[in-house]
Amino acid sequence: MKLTLFRITLLTLICCSVSISAFSNPNVAISDLKFSVLVTAESSGSLESFVVADGSWFTKRKLVHTAVLVTHPKGDFLFDSGIGQDFEEQMSVFSFFEQQLFKIENVHPAKEQLAQENYDLSKLFAIIPSHMHWDHASGLEDFIEVPVWLQKVSHDEALHGEPPGFILSQYDDSDLRWNYLDLTNSEYEGFSKTLDVFDDGSVVLVDLTGHTHGQLGMFLNLPSGERYFFIGDTTWSELGVIHNKPRPKFVDWMVGVDTDFELNSVVINQIHKLNIAKPNIVIVPAHDELVVASLPIFPTYSK
Repeated sequence: MKLTLFRITLLTLICCSVSISAFSNPNVAISDLKFSVLVTAESSGSLESFVVADGSWFTKRKLVHTAVLVTHPKGDFLFDSGIGQDFEEQMSVFSFFEQQLFKIENVHPAKEQLAQENYDLSKLFAIIPSHMHWDHASGLEDFIEVPVWLQKVSHDEALHGEPPGFILSQYDDSDLRWNYLDLTNSEYEGFSKTLDVFDDGSVVLVDLTGHTHGQLGMFLNLPSGERYFFIGDTTWSELGVIHNKPRPKFVDWMVGVDTDFELNSVVINQIHKLNIAKPNIVIVPAHDELVVASLPIFPTYSK
């Protein structure tokens, strides 16, 4: 799907150009931070050898598509939007091969799950997509009233992107409100570009450019002492972190998964070293169904 210069210009003009900084001096206890994972769909299944380099040719994986609801006294946000309500129409732009490769089932969009639990959407101050690939941005327009926080380079890449990675119809509504994050040069856990969202150390975003431009990772530091690091699609499986392995090159060749395969491998190596140095931090690849199963699943929240 190619964009005309006019459409690109129009979409850019409707974006908010004011950078967002962290909430300043909230004076709230981190003890009130909680999170819950919304599983919005499952893949139809693929061999592990397609998920991670040197993965098993005999193990079937059922990767999941998620959104993470983070609650804080200053407000709530979603990290990723998962598969949205209009996924069938969105995915119609895929070729026959791509439709088979990315086939999903058990779809339960985040907005529907929240509605079933009578969640007050006015509590959401933002949706923060880890990146703008189709399976992370599918639900953005379901929450049309909620601002989207992301790095400008991530938005620019999405505006110029094409299927299967990017689907313009997921984010071309003129009512979407885009707010560009201004990450600082304050080092956090070895990452140089960071943003302390609430200025209390409870939620820290870090730049993980490689899989896409401006991909974001998210550290959650709970009052219990538990720590989590959501790494988007840097790897699809925890095995990639443990064994310092990228996606198989033949998968990247088939569908162009990574914007910069080599740079993403550098990021994997960095997370691999962090995992060794600080094994208490739970590393969460967005699609790893085995890791996700160990997390609080909506409507259950972390303690």
